[in-house]
Amino acid sequence: MTTCSDLIIFQENGLYGLKDCNDNVIISPQYKKMYPFCCGLSLVINNKSQHGYINKENKLIVPFGLYSWCDPQFVCGYARVVRYNIIKEKDEWGIIDTEGNIIVPIKYDKIWTLNEEYLHSVKAFLDNKDVSINLYAIPKRVIFDDLKYIATYTIEDFKAIFNCTRIDVKVNPRTKELFFSYGCHTGYVALKCEPILPVISVVTNSAGSLFLLLHEKEDTGKTNFERSIYKRQKDKSSPHKQQLSNTTFWDYEEENATDSDCWSDPYGDEREYYDGWSKEDVESGLADAYE
Repeated sequence: MTTCSDLIIFQENGLYGLKDCNDNVIISPQYKKMYPFCCGLSLVINNKSQHGYINKENKLIVPFGLYSWCDPQFVCGYARVVRYNIIKEKDEWGIIDTEGNIIVPIKYDKIWTLNEEYLHSVKAFLDNKDVSINLYAIPKRVIFDDLKYIATYTIEDFKAIFNCTRIDVKVNPRTKELFFSYGCHTGYVALKCEPILPVISVVTNSAGSLFLLLHEKEDTGKTNFERSIYKRQKDKSSPHKQQLSNTTFWDYEEENATDSDCWSDPYGDEREYYDGWSKEDVESGLADAYE
């Protein structure tokens, strides 16, 4: 048996599944092979000998058949994968993150084992030449997966502890993803609609990143979130909604945001409304710092 925190991989009738420490079945035996969870994911092999990654809810994060081989475990949120190139008739290697996003293009002849100590200089071969991959140099995209909560604050407590008087929620003009700012600092947003009781948590994810997350109080403890994407509402008939659409933030001091119909409007479109970013700033990539 292999343990992962309070979870136990077990075998029954030649197939592997998952139990908790009280012997309750979490995932019924269904996999030909199942590896220990790491960074919130487990590598599993199905009865067709295809590789895939699942989370602890048995949701398939990396589909079966996408790669001919995958790393048994993630290292700091990264894993090597191999795909067979039919045209070139050879295996090609790349690196993915815990959302299945391809971080390093699948084009290398070989990528050596990932080591936490040498992520700045991963040894690889490309066209039979030695190359070095610096994972630190790759733009970071914070992932909301396998979250662990360090502390959670009400909005008022957060402002008092972090010495700020306002919290602004904005939209990245390029990606349309929401983030919040307080003073010169930023955090992330995990909301799909107007929250009843918004809170801010200090969390870590599967890659070990530490960040702030604005979310609904009842979602405290939730381990996975989807990114909040801004969608402008077409209906501008309400005077209140028209007023809010000319701002680029949700200000807890001035707007209570009690009308669910106007929830999406306060964010606005940074390219169009936020005086702090000119068109030139946006096009030059200055706004990317807010991802």
